[in-house]
Amino acid sequence: MVKIKTRYEVLNNVIRDGKKYPKGWKAVFGEDKKRMSRDYYVFNPNIGIYLLKEYQKNPFEIRGVGGKIARYVDENIENELSRFSNDFGIIQGDFKKILKNLEKGIDAKKMFDSAVKGKKDYGIRMPVRGHASSSEDVYKNINNELSSKQKKIDNKFEEIAEDDGLYKSYD
Repeated sequence: MVKIKTRYEVLNNVIRDGKKYPKGWKAVFGEDKKRMSRDYYVFNPNIGIYLLKEYQKNPFEIRGVGGKIARYVDENIENELSRFSNDFGIIQGDFKKILKNLEKGIDAKKMFDSAVKGKKDYGIRMPVRGHASSSEDVYKNINNELSSKQKKIDNKFEEIAEDDGLYKSYD
């Protein structure tokens, strides 16, 4: 049974799991045009599969829901992910530490590069990184494969999107 979580909770769970298993992460990104969401399938063979559905409510707020939709990564999904086009990562930042380092004259690019390479912590960390696909075909195949497992998340997303007026037309 999928436990629905907020966008923030899902990202925290992925980060927590990324600290336990830093290697082997993969992701598929796509758009659910029916629900008007950006979808992120993030998985690791040791963890399972997370789904995050989100949308930009306004310029300052992203809303979304998700959860762990599978404990295991099926062979069909592993085979589908043999074609990667990009890398991805989840970035965490300590704003006070970043500001202190900027005041010391440390270049922002140097701080970011250090996070990507897993070197010195200048206030930016990348605890989860891996390979990703943004291919529309790969997204559709993964979405079809997992559609029965994500119905609860889809329904909750539609509920919050409706409450926020995402589906209302302009009059």
